[in-house]
Amino acid sequence: MDPQTLMLLSAVLFVISIVGAYFSRTKASPTPASGLKRKEDTPAGAAASKAPKTESEFSKSIRIFYGTQTGTAEIFAKELGDLLKKTFEAKITITDFEDVELDSAQDDLQTPDASLVLCSTYGDGEPPDTCLPFFEWLQKKTEEEEEGLSEMKFGVFALGNTQYEHFNNSGKNLDKFFAKLGAERIIDLGLGDDNEDIEEDFNKWKATVIPALASSGIVKLPGVGVDEASAPDTVVKAYVVETLEGAQGIAFPEVNVSKTKGYDAHNPFKATLSARRELHTSMSERSCLHVEVDLDGSQLSYETGDHLGIFPENDADLVKKMAARLEVDGEMMISVHDPAKSSKGGALKAVGEPNPLGHVGPLSVATALARYCDLLTPLRKPALTALAAFTSDAAQKEELERMAGPDGKTAYADWMMKPYRSVLEVLEAFPTCKPPLGAFFCSVVPRLQVRYYSISSSPRVAPSSPHCTVAVVAGATGTGRMHRGVASTWLGGLEVGKNLQVPAFVRKSSFRLPVDPTVPIVMVGPGTGLAPFRGFIQERMALKAEGAELGPALLFFGCRSKTVDFIYERELHEAEAAGVMRLDVAFSREGGAKVYVQHRIAQRGEEVYKLLKTSSGHFYICGDAKNMAKDVHKALLDLLSAEGGLSGVDAEKYVQEMTASGRYSRDVW
Repeated sequence: MDPQTLMLLSAVLFVISIVGAYFSRTKASPTPASGLKRKEDTPAGAAASKAPKTESEFSKSIRIFYGTQTGTAEIFAKELGDLLKKTFEAKITITDFEDVELDSAQDDLQTPDASLVLCSTYGDGEPPDTCLPFFEWLQKKTEEEEEGLSEMKFGVFALGNTQYEHFNNSGKNLDKFFAKLGAERIIDLGLGDDNEDIEEDFNKWKATVIPALASSGIVKLPGVGVDEASAPDTVVKAYVVETLEGAQGIAFPEVNVSKTKGYDAHNPFKATLSARRELHTSMSERSCLHVEVDLDGSQLSYETGDHLGIFPENDADLVKKMAARLEVDGEMMISVHDPAKSSKGGALKAVGEPNPLGHVGPLSVATALARYCDLLTPLRKPALTALAAFTSDAAQKEELERMAGPDGKTAYADWMMKPYRSVLEVLEAFPTCKPPLGAFFCSVVPRLQVRYYSISSSPRVAPSSPHCTVAVVAGATGTGRMHRGVASTWLGGLEVGKNLQVPAFVRKSSFRLPVDPTVPIVMVGPGTGLAPFRGFIQERMALKAEGAELGPALLFFGCRSKTVDFIYERELHEAEAAGVMRLDVAFSREGGAKVYVQHRIAQRGEEVYKLLKTSSGHFYICGDAKNMAKDVHKALLDLLSAEGGLSGVDAEKYVQEMTASGRYSRDVW
């Protein structure tokens, strides 16, 4: 055996011995992490629950389906499930729409005595990524059948934000589709508004669920009144966190998840940041980065207009401060288990199976805090309730409970949401609050979510290294804390060229150029909204180089000043000189009045009208959904009325027809 092979074999045997010792040690004598014990996560004084009946003893069943993009719908679904379990003698099942097999979806919806659905809306009125197959199946079913769900009894709670144009579009569509297919609505549609107080909206809807289920004859209240059943549970849910004695400093290998389905949101590819440069000039007080992510070896491919999903990490200094406040050693190696998903109360999962945080194998406290905990987003009310359970000072405990309670709406908004207070700031304000790790991971901080970026390149130019255009988020909060965006700050600090440091995957999009390159296009993308259009332009440049005939293209770009934040200026001028597109730039900080892209569209209304109405062109918007997209949409309606003589109603109808035919596309956030 040659020396190189012998060394490799020795390394493998060493890793196997370490992992084997880990499994042996944790199975034989698990040691709770500092400040955490298996049973003491339940606050003192909490009543012991009565042993539940087995599922086979229940004659009724209620199934809760959820679709989530950021995790809120899942949290609400579990909260609703807990309430129903302690209220009714019924089998309660909670299901992610992602796990619904389409072949059995019709039975899954109708078999339970009641199906309760919670679904969020994101982007331009779109359902969560994990729900797309189900939505497509359901919409197709409504077009083919009239009574396909006649045995279903349902209720829907929609999660959204009134700042976006298509408020709660996904939940509203589900409610409409179910009813159209003959299902019986037993609970009125609930609309949650994250721009106000979505917890209060959910609690109001939740309060209607129990009486609706009872009055419909689906289940009976077993001697428990609605008020009592709706009372907050005093038990704080917690994961089991076990320390690995003597494991500090040992780099445990991360076991790869099965790659049979390729890399995706559940199994991202560990890519390399291959390039990064600043796009703003030295005169700018802000920052915008051009980054390139090398996916070589992943077999991942993308098309112009797709998105790149990236899992970022929290700032290292913030992680150290958080670990210190939790009074744990950041280097301490731990394992994390969910006792609710194991008949053995949190026994180790099989090798290769992610833990509740999403990590495969042992990890350090610092890694858990860095990769999996959202440490900057303001806490939801249930998190404050959980923290109150671990607060020893009576006055501090009462204040946390007050903000989390029904009478604390104003206090919660003023103290938590408006100043954008982080979990570390909350714990610093309540020094006698000592949450153990298990409860902190499970009931206090939400999971750190994937960040999506519109890919700003064409695979014809960069086939295995998609480009992204990243605005660096930085600014003072209401507390005086300097808030720095998790992903943009992390990407800005990574070492370029270092291997395997960017967990990434490609999310497909419908934001596409026309198949026929001669079809006219109008693109509107101020700021980083330019990203997908840079890819469009690269695509058209490549087509032109191949001799293809191109139709007219008009790009409306917007920034503050030519000398400050005119990103990709040279490339855009080169593309215009090559005849690939015409450029119109709105500078909002040059001259007296502020000029935005919607103003430039209005000024070129006749030209835009001819491209869209006369030549059946395509219209694209990318960027801010709250303001810009609405203003541009209005500008489009106005020019259709002014140039085409359409009434407001007919102009809106025409845009709807454009949308239905794929000629009006938006990539907004």
